Amino acid sequence: MMMLEFTEDERAALAADAVALPDGSTPDAATLAVAWAKHVSKLDADRALPYTDRSVWTEHDLAGSLFLRDNLERALTALRPALRERLADDVRAADEQFRSFTVEDSGRKIGFIAGVDVAGRGWWWFRVPKDGPIVQDLASY
Repeated sequence: MMMLEFTEDERAALAADAVALPDGSTPDAATLAVAWAKHVSKLDADRALPYTDRSVWTEHDLAGSLFLRDNLERALTALRPALRERLADDVRAADEQFRSFTVEDSGRKIGFIAGVDVAGRGWWWFRVPKDGPIVQDLASY
């Protein structure tokens, strides 16, 4: 998990380029990168749990994770290149973990669930878990 430390100037730059979310919060790219990594780990771990386990995330949690990745991308794009590169390895690691347990998908079902048109969205909108409880959720759409 991400353990980067930032200088005072880097923290100020991260804060200056934080993204405004609909709930009024303004997380910075580092915060969003950590959250994405945690979401990916949870989605991955849930694949081994039974559908009846009440702690298992649903298709709606998957959609929320994809929105989180959108916000991370917005935050990364706003950063100066040197700072973006500091976060790049950790974001790539979380992205690769996500790819490792997902398969390509049209995005139609998750777009419907999320209430968005997936055209033009990031690659993550076109991947779904290859197994586990979310696959059962998606089958009902």
